[in-house]
Amino acid sequence: MAGKRDGLKRFDLTADGFWNSFGAIPVALPPMALAWIEYEQVERTVPAADVGTVALYGAHAFADLTAWLFPLLVLALAAHPLGFSRRIVPLIVTLNWGSALIAWCLAPVWILLLIAGRGEGGSVLGLVLMLGSVVLTVRLVAAATDLDHTVSTGIVALTVFCSFLAYVAVADLTGIPLV
Repeated sequence: MAGKRDGLKRFDLTADGFWNSFGAIPVALPPMALAWIEYEQVERTVPAADVGTVALYGAHAFADLTAWLFPLLVLALAAHPLGFSRRIVPLIVTLNWGSALIAWCLAPVWILLLIAGRGEGGSVLGLVLMLGSVVLTVRLVAAATDLDHTVSTGIVALTVFCSFLAYVAVADLTGIPLV
């Protein structure tokens, strides 16, 4: 995320490394679960439909899993037509591990918000952290693909849009508002 390509040497960019990078999802699960708890305890303004706790957190888990995988699928399908099929493995490997790192970096914020409760400061902090994570992801994509920051910004914008679509689709499918 520092924008240096040397870090890519530490990633396994083989086919096995590609599939192993999806191990970042269970690595990121604890801070993601903390985010679900924080959302339900602090941020939710309208009570969820009369569903059980398992269904509620199951919808969050399904939405996060879908929001993680769907953009990667879209990128993989678009790689060849857009001319970066040789860059898709480093891109997906670094996005997977970078997403896990960002999830863990945000864990203290979720804990702070759970303790402090809802407030304007929490909203501002959330916005700043969201923008910061997008900037770091753009730098990560630029380093992984050796593309300029304009193209990398487009790739990250596509992944954010696809993630948002996934959340909306899961919320529509389950009937539980998640966004």
